[in-house]
Amino acid sequence: MIQSYDNIQIVVADDGSTDGTHNYLKEMECKGLLISTINSSGESKGACYGRNKAISLAEGVFITGLDDDDYFESWRVEKFVHYWNEFKDTTSIAGLFDSMIEITATHKLKTHQSLKVNYRDLRTENLIGNQIFTKTAYMKALGGFAEDMPALQDWEMWIRVAKQYGTFFNINTYSYIVDTTHSWERISDKKASKIKFAFLLLKNKLEPLSFIEKVELTDTLLSYKQVKMNFQSALFLLLGFRMKTFLRRIKWKLIKK
Repeated sequence: MIQSYDNIQIVVADDGSTDGTHNYLKEMECKGLLISTINSSGESKGACYGRNKAISLAEGVFITGLDDDDYFESWRVEKFVHYWNEFKDTTSIAGLFDSMIEITATHKLKTHQSLKVNYRDLRTENLIGNQIFTKTAYMKALGGFAEDMPALQDWEMWIRVAKQYGTFFNINTYSYIVDTTHSWERISDKKASKIKFAFLLLKNKLEPLSFIEKVELTDTLLSYKQVKMNFQSALFLLLGFRMKTFLRRIKWKLIKK
């Protein structure tokens, strides 16, 4: 991970790998190149477990994350530090994020392009993506990621950060690259039952919800193709005038047949 900003502490969380990765990490740690937290049981304890272990070891003023199947452009951290210094004296800032480039087997997509995102925005949709740049103290004060969430852990975390500390701002440099061309599981590939349960937990944490928020959350849930539209969700879409999503789901169902 080459970065133009030099003053960086790298903390790597190994969540139960069995391919010798933890031995490699220990070697790198002995050389002073990184700090590692290793689950050597051979079984995964979940993404949040590793992330929280890494957060507990972080010593820097700021913190950001990188999933093992994605990568940073070389200017990412430098740009974040620069923009934070510009924003810090003028507004209540919870954190920064950046628009993303998603690489699929057939094309590249530019995603998460909202200029700023607040708590109200996040209550119904993750407009930020899977990583932010914020103060380490914020993440520690809020207890890190919720380990009870089977999915949507990043979204749930950003909601709490925004509620407590303010607005997220987009630096809009496309410095985060998401690679979906491999076989590793992402949220878009998780089983429908896991996604639906995660949405249920999230909704319980957000209560009370307005009718409009329930409609918007239903719309977001149905953006996952593996989640089927049932009578209740169809009714929410129709009552909330979400015809575009309703018709899209009907189209997907017809195509499957």
